[in-house]
Amino acid sequence: MWVLLALGSSLAFCFVSVCDKRLLSFHLNGVPPLCLWCGMSGLLYGSVLLAVVGVPAGMPWPAALAPVGAGLLLGCSVVLLFRGMRQMEASRAVAISQTNPIFVALLALLFLGERIAPAQWAAIGLVVAGAMLISLRLFPDSTYERIRALQSGPASAAVPRGIRARLAAGQGPLLLVLAALCAGSSFVVAKAALNAGMPVLTVYSMQQVTVGTVFFTVGLTGGPRLLAAARQPRVLAILFLGESLMPAVSILLSIYAYSVGPVSLVAAMLATRPLFVFIASTILSRVRWQLLDESLTPRALLVKGASIIMIVGGVSAISIV
Repeated sequence: MWVLLALGSSLAFCFVSVCDKRLLSFHLNGVPPLCLWCGMSGLLYGSVLLAVVGVPAGMPWPAALAPVGAGLLLGCSVVLLFRGMRQMEASRAVAISQTNPIFVALLALLFLGERIAPAQWAAIGLVVAGAMLISLRLFPDSTYERIRALQSGPASAAVPRGIRARLAAGQGPLLLVLAALCAGSSFVVAKAALNAGMPVLTVYSMQQVTVGTVFFTVGLTGGPRLLAAARQPRVLAILFLGESLMPAVSILLSIYAYSVGPVSLVAAMLATRPLFVFIASTILSRVRWQLLDESLTPRALLVKGASIIMIVGGVSAISIV
């Protein structure tokens, strides 16, 4: 059952990632407006659900506060992911951020007592190699070039263009690795709360209220841009479906999966997300549709495809060895 739940969460997050990239690259012109919308959504449905389910009486305070910690870590992870996606293609950005099973395995070993076999360590190395390969700029990235131009304002005019490009290219992967660390830590903390007897819906609602607070705080400066973009019916539809409904479904499915399966195995199944994002972003970037504008040269497809196969293969080996 947990396998189906995790795969369902991964598919839902694929839809979210495509919407994230579309909004960040073409409509919102910045991370704060997207964070503001996600923050309002999380605060709304998290608060309503928490008021309904409540917190069980008699829970030890570490278990009662664990979902809050998980929410803080998850919020930081997604904010870092948004900033990384502003500088890289969706398939590459998501693939790097989904190396979180490495950190999940290490943290589960330290704090949850889960054992890691030598073959699983080898699989972790495969994941790292795949993430490094996909982060190299071996092919033109038209979206990256356009976004870099948007980010080059008067404050950076004195910096030579080549230096700005190298700095941005190095910053993106670093932000995404930090996002993976925060996400992995969030998964382990949420699993600890579930192991302590916290109900799934309570963990979910407390986590969402906390994540919503993080997003809302980060996105306070994005109000005018969000209002301007939301006047377009197409953008408003993407916000409702891709940034309110589907994230809620995906996170709820993942928490249910964690409640019935080992955290390291569930994290490995969730890391199949780059494969779905790769397929979706490639299809949606066809010249006829031009929804994402990803690089579709044979070399680009070969490098990204090989990298994602390494990542997915590595995390799959972690789960079956």
